[in-house]
Amino acid sequence: MNFLTTLVLLLNLSLPPVKKTSDSEVIQTVQTSLRKGNAGLLSARFNKTIELVIDAEHVDFSSVEATHAELILRSFFRKYPPHNFQFVYRGASDKLRYSTGIYSTEGRTFAVYILMRQTADRNYVINALHFRKE
Repeated sequence: MNFLTTLVLLLNLSLPPVKKTSDSEVIQTVQTSLRKGNAGLLSARFNKTIELVIDAEHVDFSSVEATHAELILRSFFRKYPPHNFQFVYRGASDKLRYSTGIYSTEGRTFAVYILMRQTADRNYVINALHFRKE
């Protein structure tokens, strides 16, 4: 074994393992975030840009930066604090995961749609999030 090969092996052994984000981890984060109204926790799972629709707030972005989306969600959660969130349906195809749920707040109910995609490094991120008044 030459010096370069030995050095590469030692560096690989000393680096922490890269943690993959599974779809079930993202789903759990979504559920917890929506039940608690935690925009910061939820936005940590966003892709760099996402599609964000909140019809009660007249928000309809086909592409918004994750940090901007987090601010919009913070405002939404302040105006409509959660009472409950429950998944209704979850599905998958190839590298996509999609879910629907019901977000309940005082006097209002929203249908929620979440679309996740698997990235090139095999992590799942949220690409779309919709809240529609029922």
